[in-house]
Amino acid sequence: MRFSSLLVAVAATTVPAQAFIAWSGDACDGDIGNMVPCDGSCHSFAGRHSFWAQASQDQPACVAMYAGTGCTGQRFNFSNQVYLQCTNVNTGTNIQSFRCWNGICR
Repeated sequence: MRFSSLLVAVAATTVPAQAFIAWSGDACDGDIGNMVPCDGSCHSFAGRHSFWAQASQDQPACVAMYAGTGCTGQRFNFSNQVYLQCTNVNTGTNIQSFRCWNGICR
């Protein structure tokens, strides 16, 4: 098993409910960012290209990505994010921040 695969496996086993983790790589690989709450608060996404979002194991999460810092500017919704689903962020613009919450995108 490669070291990076081991790191992802360890991260997967330690992700609590209501968590968001972003990576520098396109497939939830590369440098891993901080684990932040998936509670609707705004966080930086600078230098990241993929993520896992988990609001709860029962209900998908909504992730809103923003072109500007502080969750401003053009918004891109990533709805129905399920438990430990890796999502590549390829919007055609540089995403700087995000919000994540339990439920549907609004």
